Amino acid sequence: MTNTTWNPGSPAMKTETENFIAKAVKDGIIQESHLKDLQNGTMTTDCLLGLYITIPQRRGK
Repeated sequence: MTNTTWNPGSPAMKTETENFIAKAVKDGIIQESHLKDLQNGTMTTDCLLGLYITIPQRRGK
């Protein structure tokens, strides 16, 4: 199985995802490297999915 980079095709989706990741970085929930991966187009779809699971779990603690 190969990991593909995330390419939403929708500027609004990309913006909302970036805001979601940036807030998690600002709140100290995840590392800034995740935001940089998203911004430079190297984030994989698998990683993004993992973050969407992990971030809410960490906020709940």
